[in-house]
Amino acid sequence: MWVKTQKTRVDYLIFALLCMLIFFVGSTIVMKFVKNNKKNLAYKNLDNEEAIEAFSQGKDILKNKEKVFSAILSNSNSSMGLHFKENTKNKEDISFNIKENISQIFNVDDYIKSQFPAAFTFLEKEKGISMKVMTKIVSKDKEKPEILEDIVFIDDIMEKEEGKLLEDDSKLSKKDKEGIPAAEGIKTFKVNKEEPYIAIYHTHGTEAYLPIKENQYHTQDKKYNVLTIGEIMANNLEKNGHKVLHIETFHDIPSYNKSYAKSLNTITSKMEEQQNLKVVFDVHRDGVSDNANYKNKAFSQSKVNIDGKDVATFSLVIGPESPNKDEVLKFAKYIKQVSDSLYPGLCKGIIVKPKGKFNQFVSDHSALIEVGSNLNTIEEAMESGNKIGEILSIVIENIQE
Repeated sequence: MWVKTQKTRVDYLIFALLCMLIFFVGSTIVMKFVKNNKKNLAYKNLDNEEAIEAFSQGKDILKNKEKVFSAILSNSNSSMGLHFKENTKNKEDISFNIKENISQIFNVDDYIKSQFPAAFTFLEKEKGISMKVMTKIVSKDKEKPEILEDIVFIDDIMEKEEGKLLEDDSKLSKKDKEGIPAAEGIKTFKVNKEEPYIAIYHTHGTEAYLPIKENQYHTQDKKYNVLTIGEIMANNLEKNGHKVLHIETFHDIPSYNKSYAKSLNTITSKMEEQQNLKVVFDVHRDGVSDNANYKNKAFSQSKVNIDGKDVATFSLVIGPESPNKDEVLKFAKYIKQVSDSLYPGLCKGIIVKPKGKFNQFVSDHSALIEVGSNLNTIEEAMESGNKIGEILSIVIENIQE
């Protein structure tokens, strides 16, 4: 889950951009109306005094009505001025026709950047948001929404909050003869073992691992993102006799900010269709900003060595505003207890966020699992997926009736 910032500021910015586009459309309509007015322009006042030259193109340009409109737009609109300056060497040869040449004369990138230079300087420097990407989103075809490869990722502020790391109380639990903690105080469930009763899905399916670095470590290439980790976990669970439904929908495309709303719709629909689904896992990866002051510490905690292999660590995240928070927390604690008994250090801990539900209210046996981070390679995350699948298999087996 990549950390999101300045959501409100960006919302206002996008609203301002839309207002500017509306203003431009209105101005072009006015210009066209004036152009079609057959009345001659008066260049002398009532006293027959000589008109004052208004534009740097010279007096002769006033003889050509097409050039007049070009000059008006060039001087009154900074984007038009930028276009004429960069693309027209001879100002005398300017010819303007809104209807036929609008796409050549008006460049959305230039227009927006000229109107909001300070805003985009901030976004490009502080948040790494590309000017080209932003204008692609503003100007996309309404009838055929474009699924962008280079999505602008502005993370959810709920996920930015560090949250509280719970203290480890696994030593207080009773263990069986093999050292596996007993499932104490956790609701059990009964299922038809011939049909899927475990669902794995991904609210942020494009979250990726190294070597992917582009687009703030996001990609649609399954080979490098969390969909592969979910598949490995599902295969491991299936191998141990469990029935699993793995949902490979990208809920963070094209709108990252609506990811949770879309994934909630998906998982609730599946649970209505297949009422045997009782256990739900939302698989993510954590995100560490390139300029984070805790990056070195995060890297040192990003993996453990198990049987000679580097394995990405994982965390469990709790939404405190979920109405079934207590049950979800018990479930997460038991997952960590089993993980600690099998692979000490693999689970970094349970993090209770300051706010949010994270769709965990869909089931008392729901868990948001962050497998590794953008500091891990896909190979390290895959090793972790195998281990987590083994852990979850034992957890689920021990809480079934």
